Amino acid sequence: MEDLTRRDLLVAAGAVAVASCAALQGCQIQEKAKPTLITTGTVNISPASDFPAGRANLKFLTTYGIIIANDSGTRVAIRPKCTHQGCIAEWDEKARGYECPCHGAKFTMLGIPLPGPAKKPLPLVACAVEADGTLTVDLTKLYGL
Repeated sequence: MEDLTRRDLLVAAGAVAVASCAALQGCQIQEKAKPTLITTGTVNISPASDFPAGRANLKFLTTYGIIIANDSGTRVAIRPKCTHQGCIAEWDEKARGYECPCHGAKFTMLGIPLPGPAKKPLPLVACAVEADGTLTVDLTKLYGL
C-alpha cells in the first residue's frame, strides 16, 4: 500500500465529512407539516343529530378551528381563541367549559366568560340546521368579537 500524502488524507477526510452530513440530513426526523386551517367559506359539517345536548365536539378543531357545542338543544360553533390575549382555550370535559392555558380565563360551554381576565365571550361562528337536518357553518361570519 502506498503512503498517503497530507493532501490525500485531507481530501479523503473531506469526502467522509460530506458523506456523513448527507447521510445525517436523510436521517433527521422530519417535522409533520401542520395542516392548513380552513377559515373561509360555508361548510356542511354533518347531521345536526351528531351533536347532542350537553356535549362539545372537538372533531373540527384542527380542520376548521371550531368546536361544535350544544348546551341545551341549540348548537353553536365556537372559535376557542381567548378574548383576553388570543391563546387557544382548551375544552375541559369535567368542567364542561373552556379554560385558557395562558392566563386561566374560563368560559362556559357556549363561550360566555366566567369571572377572570377575559371580559368578552369566545367568538361564535354562524351555523344553522338546514332543512335536510345537516349542520352548516359559515366560517367567515364571526360573532361576539
